[in-house]
Order: sequence, then structure tokens, then C-alpha cells
Amino acid sequence: MSKNKKILLVIEDQNLDKILTYLLKAWNYDVILCNDGNQALKLAAQKYPDLILIDAHLSMIDSLKLCKILKYDFITSYMPIIILIEKKQLRRSLLDIEQGVDDFLIKPPDPIDLEIRIALSLRSADHQFHANALTKLPGNKSIEKLIKAHLDENRTFSFAYLDINNFKSFNDKYGYIAGDRVILQTAKIITSTVKKLGNPGNFVGHIGGDDFVYLTTTDKEELIAQECINEFDRLMPFHYSSEDRKNGFIKAKDRSGHLKHIPLMGLSIAIVNNRSLKIRSIFELIEIAFEIKKFLKKHHTSNYLVNRRLTDTWTHDVSRRVTDTGLEVRSELKEQYDNELKAHPHRLKNYKPLGQIMLETHLLNEEQLNEALNNHWNTGQHLGEVVVSMGLSDEEHIKRLLEHQPDFTPSKSK
Repeated sequence: MSKNKKILLVIEDQNLDKILTYLLKAWNYDVILCNDGNQALKLAAQKYPDLILIDAHLSMIDSLKLCKILKYDFITSYMPIIILIEKKQLRRSLLDIEQGVDDFLIKPPDPIDLEIRIALSLRSADHQFHANALTKLPGNKSIEKLIKAHLDENRTFSFAYLDINNFKSFNDKYGYIAGDRVILQTAKIITSTVKKLGNPGNFVGHIGGDDFVYLTTTDKEELIAQECINEFDRLMPFHYSSEDRKNGFIKAKDRSGHLKHIPLMGLSIAIVNNRSLKIRSIFELIEIAFEIKKFLKKHHTSNYLVNRRLTDTWTHDVSRRVTDTGLEVRSELKEQYDNELKAHPHRLKNYKPLGQIMLETHLLNEEQLNEALNNHWNTGQHLGEVVVSMGLSDEEHIKRLLEHQPDFTPSKSK
């Protein structure tokens, strides 16, 4: 196993922690030792261990409660947990173990058993969980799974799709290391804001590149968006040189090779909720969010919009704790967006997103559609164009599918 793998060891028994530390280091693991269960929560969120090994006997916090807290937090939920438990405890704690623990060993563990269980847990985590390598936030598979669960259970929720404006130009000029710092700071802004202003059980995920999502309740959707934008606009200028920061733009060439003034980075947040709008599938949810995001990207400054189709979610509560610095600008965006909806009112109740149509007509299977959607999100191409470029269909077939879509204008659609 790679020596880069980190294991958080949560043990109060000093004799046991010495033995386990010796064994883990001998197996080339990096060991993060913790003797306090409460401190383990902070270390797990800060150090991003690849696995957590917890003694069932902790005095400061119930060990099984600690496991549940770790699994409930989106930052640490992907980390495999092995608990060391005494045989007499096992029977009465079995149900709790199943709810928060990935594996268990009887104390004291046999070294061979321990080495094998750790290796298997790490291998399983690598295969089953698709966390982003840079930010360690849950990736596409976890995002899809959570959204599907919300839709299947008919929960009312808000889904926010966040994208950094002008990130590519910044990355091209300052390099990928500077770009990674921007991504990491953006991830920190979003996660800390959701934790501070959201509800227990809210979720933050990293689709990839400069695209993030969060899931929350409808009463928190704008509050979180406003705070994310305020923090982003406050911190991001410091990633630029003093000259670029003073100018408010960088000089860069566009795709045609022409030199242009590219504004500083901003944050676009497309929010979709199902409070009044029936959303039938993840594909429909993503397409609505992507439509709003594309509209916002026309305006280089940071901003957010909430879906307006079949509902009016544009409200502003003066009692909110966050100062909404973009209210006036967003009111103008609202009017522009409403005019676009009136001009192209194609997403009505009987509308099905193209992805769903392709599944139902067996043009694509789920694996192919997921790959196409990932390319759709990352490149900004229309979904039909992506499917054609992947060689899964041709333009005429896609056009025929859209022509049979009620209340849908093919020339204006994805």
C-alpha cells in the first residue's frame, strides 16, 4: 500500500496506540494520532485521512456516535471507518455499527487481520467513492446519488450549481498551481458558508474543474449564495498581481488570437428548487441549472439566479443576516431573464430533457449518458452536440428526437 496513505488513529489507550502506531508505520502508512474523540472531528476535516481507525472505548465521546457524525458530514463521509471493539460489546452494538462503520475488528486486533482489513477498506474506498483529488469533496457519483434520493423521496430542496467566471483566462496567465489555489479557496468558501448558514445534512460537492454544487433547503438557498459571492469577491482579487487587481482586468488573447481585457474572476450561482416546479429527473434538474448558468455567464460579475419557470422564487428578506451587495444588479438580471423566458417558453410541464428522451428511446444507456453529461458540463457544449461528437448518434437523429418533443423549439434548445 502506498506510503502516502494517511490513517487517523483515534485511541486513548497509550499501550494500544503505541502498538498500532508501530504496525501502521511499518506498513508504510502515515499516522495521525489522536487521543481525544472530539478533536478527531477537527483533524478528519483538516487532514483528510484516507482511513480512520477508532477504538470503541473513548471517554470524551461515544465512539459509535463519533462514527455517525463523521459519516453524516459531507467532508468526511467518504472516509472508511474501522472500529476496534470488545467481543462482549459487539452483540448489543451491532445495529449502531451497521449505521456508521465500514468494518470492525475485535480488540486486540490480530496484526495480519488488521493489515488485510485496512488494505481492503482502502481499495474499496478507491473504487466506490469518486472524491475530487484536489478538494477531497464528493464527486459526480455521490452528487448524482444524493439528488436521486431527494427526488425519489419527493423532498423539497434547492440545488445550486456554482461556476467561476473567467477562470480559464486566469489559469492560462498565472499557471495551474495558482489555478489550484483558486479552486481550493473556492471550495473552502462554499463548504464553510454551507456549514455556517445551512442546515445539518446539507451537502457540498465538486463536479470537477471550477464547477461546484450545494444542496440545501429553499429557505437557505439565497442566504448561502449571497455569502459565497461576498466572500469570493472579497478574497479572489488577492490572487492577481497588484497591477491586474488595480486595473480590474487581465490582458489575454481570446480563441481568435485577439488581445482582450478579461475581467477579474466572479462567481455564478444557478439555483434550482422544486418548491413549486415538479422536477422529474436529475437530467431535467441539471439542464435547468445549466440554462441559468449560461445566462449568468454572459455577465462577468458575480451573481446568482433562482429558477423562475412555473414559479416565482425571486424574493428578498430584509431580515437576512448577510448583506446582499448585488440586489440592484440582480434585479436587472431578473428582468432580462424573465424576458428570455417569455421569448423562449419551451420548458413546460410536458417537457422532457433531451437526456431523459435518449434514455427512454434506448439511444444511450445510463453509463453513456453520464459520460455525455460530464462532457456537457465541462465544455459548455449542448448535450446533443456532445452525443454527436462522441459518435453515439448523428445530427439528424437528434433533430428528429427534438421535433417530437411537445412545446419545444429545437433551434433554441440544448
